[in-house]
Amino acid sequence: MIKTFTAHTYFQIVSLLVLIQALFWLPSCSKPEIIPSYIHIDSIGLTTSPGVDGSNSHNISDAWVYVDNQLVGAFELPATIPIPYTGNHNLQVLGGIKKNGSTAEREAYPFYTQWTKAMNLVPESKFSVKPVVAYTSYSHPFVWMENFDSPGISLIDSIQSDTILIKDSLNPFEGHYSGSAYLDGKAGKVSGSTHTHFQCQTTQSFVHNSVSEVVYMEINYRCNTKFFVGLVNTSDYSATQFVFFNPTTTWKKMYVRLSDALVGVPIGYSYLIYLGMVKDPLLDVSEMHIDNIKLIH
Repeated sequence: MIKTFTAHTYFQIVSLLVLIQALFWLPSCSKPEIIPSYIHIDSIGLTTSPGVDGSNSHNISDAWVYVDNQLVGAFELPATIPIPYTGNHNLQVLGGIKKNGSTAEREAYPFYTQWTKAMNLVPESKFSVKPVVAYTSYSHPFVWMENFDSPGISLIDSIQSDTILIKDSLNPFEGHYSGSAYLDGKAGKVSGSTHTHFQCQTTQSFVHNSVSEVVYMEINYRCNTKFFVGLVNTSDYSATQFVFFNPTTTWKKMYVRLSDALVGVPIGYSYLIYLGMVKDPLLDVSEMHIDNIKLIH
């Protein structure tokens, strides 16, 4: 019996032929697979100019990696990074930090320079690089620096404080001194008070220039109880606590993004920076140690 083809059957046959042809041509029409090369970065260094930049201590935790100005990604260090390029290219690396010490808020630090290297990227090869950054030219001069090794101190005790900030030679971070405050619960400097509350503020004020201005305060610290940094708005002398520092037995560094706290300060008005600590009742002595403060915008 002769089998006739209906329109439906014809459509099925044509569709099958088209599908077979598409599957046949698919491998040759697809883009070739990109085999990456790999860049390994253990850490990023910081170089400083003596007498200009102060300490070269840093806490660069991440590498923001670009190739020919195209972002590859941000990577916590140490990292081995796949680079989807081959041949001659410019590798660019920016030093990344944790904003206000938060692991959830990271960014390329705007006051460090970009490290660049021309490279011939070979698929499946692994290159180790050692980026070194510096402070940008536009970050100079720093608005404020305090390393506690000069004769005076640019921080004074607030009237609310019942103890004082001292230049302390006991286990400084570097140099000869750090700034320290101790709260031992004993009789304070004011009659009837006790050493349970400490607060100090900058001797100078700083101008809030623009809503778009990025302002950072760098600080090395060690403490056995929480302390905080805040701002005093000189337009109405209101005080705002901003970032808290958690206890640490070793010296650490934090990048405090003060521009986030400046929203309440009118443009053209000034502000003071202050630090404070309250005695922990579970400790015989609460301690706060600070060093290498830099204010940059």
